[in-house]
Amino acid sequence: MLTLAAQGRRIMEITPRVHSIPAHQAFLSGPYAPNVYLVVDGGQAALIDAGYPDEGSIGPRLEYLQGMAGPSAGSGSALKGSSPKGQALRLAHIIVTHHHIDHCGGAHALRQATDARICLHPTEARLLSEWRAAAPQDVDIPAEPQTLAERLGAWRRATAQTTADCLVQGGDTIQVGGITIEVIDTPGHTLGSISLYLREEGVLFTGDTVLGLGTVAIMPPPHGDMALYMQSLERLKGYQAALLCPGHGPPVRDVARKLQELIDHRQERERQILAAVGQGRGRLEALLAELYPELDRRLVGMARGQLIAHLAKLESEGRIARRSDGDGSLYVLP
Repeated sequence: MLTLAAQGRRIMEITPRVHSIPAHQAFLSGPYAPNVYLVVDGGQAALIDAGYPDEGSIGPRLEYLQGMAGPSAGSGSALKGSSPKGQALRLAHIIVTHHHIDHCGGAHALRQATDARICLHPTEARLLSEWRAAAPQDVDIPAEPQTLAERLGAWRRATAQTTADCLVQGGDTIQVGGITIEVIDTPGHTLGSISLYLREEGVLFTGDTVLGLGTVAIMPPPHGDMALYMQSLERLKGYQAALLCPGHGPPVRDVARKLQELIDHRQERERQILAAVGQGRGRLEALLAELYPELDRRLVGMARGQLIAHLAKLESEGRIARRSDGDGSLYVLP
């Protein structure tokens, strides 16, 4: 049962074994701050994602862990105090769904405070080790005021400190007390994105592969892949989960319906692209205006990237062709 910690606050206990740990919403979070979940059983615990690297995000999560362990808790992987079974609560793992700042940024600081092991997909670990400041990060802020740009730069550097203590990929399992978390490969949003399935409770943690509300941006290769994303959604349908805990937004109870809605949305977008191309509107800017006629200008860059991702998928499938001329690329039906 979902229970509210207090009137007007976000859900804290999703199930007795799954907790959401809210924090102050950072200035880059958008309408829904990144979710950080705690899975706990038999005195052991794992965090799923780590939020931003600022103190306003990290501090409340450490306080929550120590609050669960009791007033005598100190820092370190064994949080001394009373767990549900009277044991010391040990945070053993920080499982990161993907390398973006809002999910991975706090991992290094949380590891330093708890000695927990950071678990990453090999592709995401490589992306962090080859960090490039220009890589898409689901954040887009103007160069002014300069203080915001400087803060983002500091956050990028903090995120780049994250290294993998444990590499995980689809089919691997992580034990937390007497329960099992299964790793699922769900590339698309990033090339090494993972989702996690808590077998005993049928809870699916999806990072940014599935959001609680709305749709996630999918960038074109090499940063994302629309074809892989569609395959990932189909893969998640096979788990028949009872509850979905997304990377942003509220939990989802009708999981099958949510996944099918996302698949239907992407397929409808493809039909719109093919129709526009067939009518001679095959240039990128014309397609952008056709598909996103009233888009907030701050989202234009992300929408353009997502459109290119759709076009790359359709081109790889032979459903459209790209021609080059003096005005750039023109997409046509084959």
